[in-house]
Order: sequence, then structure tokens, then C-alpha cells
Amino acid sequence: MYVRLLLSFILLYLTGSLVGQERLYTTHVDTLTMDYRSGGVELDSIDAINIGLLTLRPAGGFARPHEFNLAQHLFANPAGFTYLMEEKRVPVKFSGLPCLGFQYAFGSFLHQTVNLEFHQYYSPSTHLHLNYHRRSSNGGMRNSAFKLNDLNVQFFHAKNRYSTHVDLFYGGHEYGESAGLKVDTLLDLFSIEFTPVNLSNAQSRVRRVDLNWQNYYRLLGDSILGQGLKFQSRYELTGREFVVPDSLAFNFFDDIFIDSSGTRDQFQTASIKNGGGYYFSSRFLQFDATINHRFWRYQNLGQFRDTNEIFLQSNLWVKLATIELRNEFYFNTLGALGEFYNHTRMSGNFFGMQLNAGLRFDNRLPIPHQRFYVANHVQWTLDDLNLQQLLNIYGAAEIGKKNKLKARVDWTTVTNGLFFIENEWNQDALNVVSVGQLRVLGELHANKWHFYPSLAIGFNTANFAYQPNFTTRNRIVYKTKMFRTQALELALGGDVGYDVAYNHLTYNPLTNTMDPLISPFVTPAMFRLNLFAAIQVEQFRFFLRGENIDYFWNPATNRIDPNYPIMPFLVRLGFSWDFFN
Repeated sequence: MYVRLLLSFILLYLTGSLVGQERLYTTHVDTLTMDYRSGGVELDSIDAINIGLLTLRPAGGFARPHEFNLAQHLFANPAGFTYLMEEKRVPVKFSGLPCLGFQYAFGSFLHQTVNLEFHQYYSPSTHLHLNYHRRSSNGGMRNSAFKLNDLNVQFFHAKNRYSTHVDLFYGGHEYGESAGLKVDTLLDLFSIEFTPVNLSNAQSRVRRVDLNWQNYYRLLGDSILGQGLKFQSRYELTGREFVVPDSLAFNFFDDIFIDSSGTRDQFQTASIKNGGGYYFSSRFLQFDATINHRFWRYQNLGQFRDTNEIFLQSNLWVKLATIELRNEFYFNTLGALGEFYNHTRMSGNFFGMQLNAGLRFDNRLPIPHQRFYVANHVQWTLDDLNLQQLLNIYGAAEIGKKNKLKARVDWTTVTNGLFFIENEWNQDALNVVSVGQLRVLGELHANKWHFYPSLAIGFNTANFAYQPNFTTRNRIVYKTKMFRTQALELALGGDVGYDVAYNHLTYNPLTNTMDPLISPFVTPAMFRLNLFAAIQVEQFRFFLRGENIDYFWNPATNRIDPNYPIMPFLVRLGFSWDFFN
């Protein structure tokens, strides 16, 4: 009781002193309370948070099915590189006491998931935030084991007229490249682990590093209203290594360009940016503008290409009553002339309805890896670097406090898009591509019964029909408190879903891309079912989940990819524990 009162007092005192200082270098800070649980979800969803949706594609499909989030993926990564699809970043959360959240799950196929979240305020102006996320498994098929590691650390410090923000992300991924099943005739008789695959020992190794450092020097004003100089530096590195140690599987590839005894394809792109300019900061308006230099170097099997670039960048944040508006602008003046983007986001509360919307436009050149690549089984060179135009519009609305209704629409259009088709980058084959999705979700509570219906409607141009046009997931939960003290809470529930038939993309192990094929493959319509049970005692939560129960009636030979069938039934157990010290 006394700890709760003390924490509440600290929260009220420090939150007021943070308003002017936090806005200088981050636009949103959540506040933790003693009721906070890792993932920020109710017991109803503890079985789903942070464990991901596994598929049999390499690295478990990176835990986010590409075709079910196509509009978002297409804008964030039009090239279709799977290792750029998802990064686990730590949200900035204010806590009066150090907070450690730990989640762990394990289950079939030796699957393990670890998520560690840490927040500490050493003072109102000095704080640290960390998230470590790890996933590993044998992958469900031969040569499909994976280990994925994401680490994100953010550090903030302000003293007198100086403020700094350091944001570090590291991603290290290793996974088998089985290239899918050779045959699927044995799936109805034997477990999928006994079915032969196309590549028995091919491996991929991916590294991602992103270090962003921002510094503010206030020349005039105070921590609430001030202006001065901003300096920023950023180092980024992306690289992949693909290895086939012998030639036994080379009949799977059409071409051999370098070595007939084994394959080691490798590339990496390193980039460093430095810039400086002016900033203005107040309670209601924040603005900065910088001029920046970027040097990038692309290395591919001992061959190097590099470029110097100059670009302008600005950020704007405006708060009017309950409305927040953010804008980020980039324009290149040297090295990638003509490349620019403008991203605008708005959020606010209107008559009890929470709204979020965004308009993002990119005029983007091919990344260095798309311009030139030499490998054992695939090679390319882009002689003409033509700009791609990407437009993304999204909007989300939420109404209600206990019983809620939510809706979100995403729409992405790509003009002059560069896609990997039939082992080469092609900018003319698809012309204009347009993909959208409308998602509607509900949250209904009736005594001890809780309902979470959802459906998604997809719409797209005929030349990029790689998503289900209708899918639904409906969670039904019975939740109650037990024993005289009501200290233990129990939740029992399940997910009932249905996906219509859809064309799916094709995973390419040589490039680690999701490729659109001229003759698409079809995933048939399927009913889906998961069941779970969960308990909670104060900060401790535990769950048991049966996943893909529909595997017992859906044909095992159904495909989510030309070379990969649907995920078999699996069981996962896990727990989470939150500590406030």
C-alpha cells in the first residue's frame, strides 16, 4: 500500500517536470503504473504478445506473415527483403521506479522466445530504456533452424543547456535455407521433419546495425522555451552472407557463375551521416532543420562502390489542444539528386474518439544492393537508376472505453516500382501497383465473457493480387477470479478464423526476397483455430497455447508458398513477470 502511494506521488511530481524537457528529443512518453504488464495487454492476450506467428518460411517467416500485412510492408520495404520487415524497438516509458519486464515462451519444434524490457529514470532528465528480443527454433523442417536476436537501447540525458539522445539497434539473425520441400507426398503419413528438402545445408547470416545520436545545444531560452543548435550522427550497416558448403544441391539452381564446388555469397552496405542545424522548442511547437552529409560504401565479394551525398532534413511537431501533428521532410541535393520524402502524421481525441492518420510520400532511388550484385547463382547490374514513387495513406479510429470499436485503413501505391522478377530487378513489368486493407476490430465485455472480433478486407490492383481479400479472427475468452482473496485470475479462450483463398508471394533463398511471380500460386481457403489458457497472480502470468489446431483437418499439403506448406500443430507454454524495484 505504501509503495503504491509513494510511486503515485513520484509519478505526479516528475511527470510535471518532464513536460518541457522530454518534447525536445522525443514526441511521446508513456507513463507506467503498478498495474502495467509487459506488452501492455490484458491477460486475454498474454498468449499472443511477443511470440509471433510462426510459418515454415525461413526464420519462421520473421513472425509476421507478409501477405497479411501487404500494404504496410510494401511501403516500408518495396524491395521485399525479408530481413528488413520487422525490428523490435523499445517504446519510451516513464517509470518512477526501475521497471523490468521479462517474458519467456517455449514449445514444439524447440521454439523459444525471450523478451526483456527495462526502464529506469536516474533523474527526470537522465533515463535508460532497453529491449532484448530473441527467437529460436528448429524451424519445423529439415535445415530450417533459426536464431534471431534484436537489441534496442535508448539513452536520454539533459543538463543545463545540453541534451542528448542515443538510439542503438542491433539485429543478428542466423537461419537455415532449406528452399522448401522436395516432395509433399509423405506429409499425410509422416511428420514434416522426415520429409526431404531442396537444400540440406544452406545457411544465411544477417546483420543489422543502426546507431543514431542527436545533440541539442540551447543558446537562448530555458528548458520549456528555447532555441539553439542541433547536431546529429548516424551509422548504419546491413549485410547478408549466404553459404552452400558443397555442390550436391546445385541442380536446384539454374546458373553457376563463380564456383562449382560451393557457394559463399556476401554483401554489406555501411553508411555514416553527420549534420547540423537549428532547432526551436516549446510546449506547443517544436521544429528543427539540418543540413547533412552521408557517405555510404557497398561491398560485394571484395568489390566496392561508394558515394557522397548532401541532403536537407527537417522535423516539425505541433500540439493544439488534444491534437498532435508531426512532419518529417528529406531532400537530397547531391549524390542522389531528386530523392526526397515527406511524412505527415496526426493523432488526437475528437468528441471521445481517438483518431490517427498519416500521409507519406517517397521519391526513392534503388538502394545500393539493388544496383549491383555478384554472386554464384544470380547476378545483376542496374545501368539506369530511375526513381520510384511510393504513396501511403493510413487512418485509424477508436471509440469507446470498455466496449470498443476500432477501424484502420492502409493504402499503398507504388509507381515505377522495382521488383525482383525471374531473377532480375525489373522496373517496367508491373507499372503502377496499388494495395490496401480495411481492418475492423471490436472489444465487447459481458460479465465474465469477453469477445474480440476482427476482420480484414483487402483490395488491390490485378497486377499485385498477393493478399487475401477477406480474413477474420475472432477471440472468445471466459475470464474469472478464483479463491476467496480473488488473487488468482483465470482466462480460457480461443481464436476462430477464416481466410479466403489468395495468391501468395514466393520466397527466394538466393536474394532473401519475397518475389511476385507472373504465374502466381494459390493458398486455398482455410478455417483456423487456436486455443489457450492463462492465469495471473499479481505481476506473474502464465499461459498454455495450442496453435494451428486446424492442421488436423486442413490438408497438410496446402501451401503458403510454392515450396512451403502450412504450419503444423504446435504447443507453446510461457510466462511473464514484471518487477518494480
